[in-house]
Amino acid sequence: MDQAIAIGFTVPAIATAMCAIFLCFWHYNREDRAALVFAAAFVMCAVGFLLNHFILAKESVANAIGHNACYAAGLYLLGDGIHRAFEKQPPRLALITLGAFSVIAAGIIQLSFVGLSVRIITINFVHGLMLMVTAWSLRDIWNRSWTGTAVLAALALCIINFILVSPITVTGNTIRDETFFQSAYWQIINLISIFSVLGMGGALVSVCVMQRLDALRDDAESDFLTGLKSRRAFEQAARHYCEARSGDYAASVIIIDLDHFKNVNDAYGHAVGDKVIRGVGALLSAKTRMSDMAGRMGGEEFCLVLPGTDMSGAKTLGERLRRAISELPMEGVPEGLKVTASFGVAELGRDMLFEDVYPIADAALYAAKSLGRNRVECAELPSAIGKPVHRKKLKSVPAQDPNGQRLAS
Repeated sequence: MDQAIAIGFTVPAIATAMCAIFLCFWHYNREDRAALVFAAAFVMCAVGFLLNHFILAKESVANAIGHNACYAAGLYLLGDGIHRAFEKQPPRLALITLGAFSVIAAGIIQLSFVGLSVRIITINFVHGLMLMVTAWSLRDIWNRSWTGTAVLAALALCIINFILVSPITVTGNTIRDETFFQSAYWQIINLISIFSVLGMGGALVSVCVMQRLDALRDDAESDFLTGLKSRRAFEQAARHYCEARSGDYAASVIIIDLDHFKNVNDAYGHAVGDKVIRGVGALLSAKTRMSDMAGRMGGEEFCLVLPGTDMSGAKTLGERLRRAISELPMEGVPEGLKVTASFGVAELGRDMLFEDVYPIADAALYAAKSLGRNRVECAELPSAIGKPVHRKKLKSVPAQDPNGQRLAS
């Protein structure tokens, strides 16, 4: 086999390998639909390349329509997959329109006998436009993460390949079927295509890997029953907030403990107990602001950190939550079961840290338990406190942890 022809199998081989990698991602996480779409996109790339250069006659209508249909489908799938990965809506109509136009134009140009060079320049330009539409739709991911930057850089490389390299290489040269593999266009396009496929594949692999790592981190930081922060993640986030906050503004902590919860497990079983925990977790998620932090500390104990909320506001919220828990309807829980909770409330002083205020709130909780349970008890106010912020003003301002994630679930 001629060396120039053999080199041409590098691109479909790399594309097939990328397809296998993305199928592995999808196999181990069937919810990752983007990985499956990426696999399909690289299959279309490999099939289109083989049809164009090795299977169908270069100057045939079948080649013009067949391989361009594969390329157009691959570019559409590529754009759709990237949008899925970054949770954005793809410009489907524009991509479908440009893809269909490229296939129709390829057939018309081939039937007009204007030459292979014209077909190459025209169709590459249209395919470049498809990538430009995709890149423009995704422009805001540039600063979202390093994976977004890598994807847009890979798209830019592919656009340069389609829009600039092909016309520059083809212009002034007559490309025919019988001399195609000896042309400068073939040598250059192979090299650029290898870099493009590797660059795009590498960028998309990084997206899949980072999303999987993020999912694993979220699983580790989230309580599996309630979806709230786990104790370790909550304490880390709460400490970070307390260290970084301005003492000019108030902040409070509420510790919540379900009353006689051991009796619930003993009388009704752990399945019912889990439903109670899950219901209370859902209630806390629904009744707290985006700026609040909510976590399950273990067993039947929960904790809230309330930025901008003073003792009075925290007590009001505690009373509201106490009543809501006692009236909480829970599917699958025996009708006669009444769940109540005790609350301990403490306000942070100007220079207090989370490890300072938590024992104070815990002591208030102990007082609530000692005084009959199903009540809210407040600790003494610290000597120096900040001013409160109306709770509604903070509704749209999510608190962030050190990794940039929202603290409350």
